Amino acid sequence: MTERGDGRAPGNGAGNGAGWPGQWQNPQQGQQQSQQPGQQPGQQPGQQSGPSSPPWQGAPPTPQQGPQQGRPPVPPPSGPQPGQQAGWDGRYPTQQFGAVPPQHPQQGSPQGPQQGAPQGQQQPAGAWNPAGGPAPWSVQPRPRSKRKPLIIGAAALLVVALVAGGLWFFLLRGGDFTYAGRTVAEPEKVLDDAEGKFASYAESRGGATNDDSACWFSYRNADTTDVQDDLVCGPVLFVDGDPSAAYLLFPMAPSDGDGDVTFDVSDEPTDPEPQAVTDPDLLARPDGGGPPDGSGGLEVPQPPRADAGFTADGPFDDVDLSAPDGLATLSGGSARVTVTGLGEADRIGTGDDARRPAEGEVFRVFSYTVDRGEGYSNDAPSLSYTVDGGDEVDVDPSLVTPGATVEGLISAPEDADVELVVVDGENTQTLSLVDGSPGADNLQITTRTSRTADAIAPQQIPGVISAPGRVTTPFTFTVTVQEASLSWFAGTNVTARPSGPDRAFLVIDTDLVADGLSAGEAPSEYFTLTLPDGTVVPAQDIVPDPSLVGTAFDVPADFTTGTITFGGVFTYPDTATVDFQPNTVSFAVSIPAD
Repeated sequence: MTERGDGRAPGNGAGNGAGWPGQWQNPQQGQQQSQQPGQQPGQQPGQQSGPSSPPWQGAPPTPQQGPQQGRPPVPPPSGPQPGQQAGWDGRYPTQQFGAVPPQHPQQGSPQGPQQGAPQGQQQPAGAWNPAGGPAPWSVQPRPRSKRKPLIIGAAALLVVALVAGGLWFFLLRGGDFTYAGRTVAEPEKVLDDAEGKFASYAESRGGATNDDSACWFSYRNADTTDVQDDLVCGPVLFVDGDPSAAYLLFPMAPSDGDGDVTFDVSDEPTDPEPQAVTDPDLLARPDGGGPPDGSGGLEVPQPPRADAGFTADGPFDDVDLSAPDGLATLSGGSARVTVTGLGEADRIGTGDDARRPAEGEVFRVFSYTVDRGEGYSNDAPSLSYTVDGGDEVDVDPSLVTPGATVEGLISAPEDADVELVVVDGENTQTLSLVDGSPGADNLQITTRTSRTADAIAPQQIPGVISAPGRVTTPFTFTVTVQEASLSWFAGTNVTARPSGPDRAFLVIDTDLVADGLSAGEAPSEYFTLTLPDGTVVPAQDIVPDPSLVGTAFDVPADFTTGTITFGGVFTYPDTATVDFQPNTVSFAVSIPAD
């Protein structure tokens, strides 16, 4: 667009050259700024010229020490990678999974249950002979020779002493519990306290226990009543656990002093990963009970179910994603978003981080890229997910940066319509997270690859210029269509829009020269466009400033060919009239269909 009848002067158009964070920058900013509609290259703003063309880990994670309440801990969301622009500050409304917190085991604590001798064995109550009843034989035993020792009995005692020395000591210690030589006060109370904390910890992680699950003291070895400073508690199995390793160690802090010792049992185990019991004979309780064999019949529990509509941010390394068929892109004034991968899962993650969809739902897993859009806005877009048009779940704004790839999931019914919603300035557009298809109200022209027409040759036409009180003068005019292009956003100073999301503006940049003297941009009133079906589309001036010209035609977004016709009569604001009647010239316009 130019001032009506003026020549050209330098200028620029859309956007400013300032960088951001906090704003999207036109890729041309800082280099050559885009023109306003109707500006010629090199003109100042306001002068006429032609319009411009517009983290889950594959390996089981090590849970963090301590009870885990509700959902597992999350890492900060993935931000821009090296070389990307910084994002915009914002809240974090969706949850990240897959990251594993660092493990902080307590120092000085043993790494597994200690060995020991069997507990609960009591001294025999009596001899093999029955306590009463008749003697088995009526005859009396023969008198023993005073010179012959009980060799057989002595040999038997020797075998017992040699073979079962450790067991003999165990029977002698009678279930006593000491610590560094100090008697353990109220050992039953110590175990009751530990079992309550063990049960709470197991429940917080979704662990499986049964009636055999309990806690035991662990003797340091078979020859002492001194116990370790850890209690062995189990069996317990967690998600993705190993049935052969089903016991946790809960550290005990002994009391000071020289008398009987009491213990303060920790709320958390030394290591969140259960261990195998290598020597159950060293485990003991005052009631004499011992641990069950193996995991006591426990089965590894399934991951907990997520709430309906649950969302999380990836990556999800254990889910395979496939590229959608067909167009899966939307573009607005600020951002261009493309769905790159789609998948479905019945569980995600490992260990404590694992989740299953809500009952009756599936996990819809997806990935998409965020890039710069049409370049007519510096405001960041807002993204969200929705199921069947319900409440929107916002995407963490820190993930929405130019050049970013976002992975996410949402729990939804299998037949539900799950969409990514992008609000970009005045436009709200959607992409399906089931098959990638664009929403019905998406802008169609902004995702088209070819939008600029092939070169158009200039045409000459005779005309006359007249004005009140002046002599009517004939001239030969040269009409040039310098560029023709399709767009939704015709320029940063243009608020006019095509008549629907399936339409576009065919914007033309023209020049009118009379015998070598430029008259600037030709007024819109001289132009019409004829479509292949014979429909004649009048030109419209889409620039609100009356001193500027921006000529455009409202056409289908899939426009490929048409004929522009120039001719007629127009009176300029200075009262000069340029009349080309009855002559006209035509320009064939062709734009590739892709």
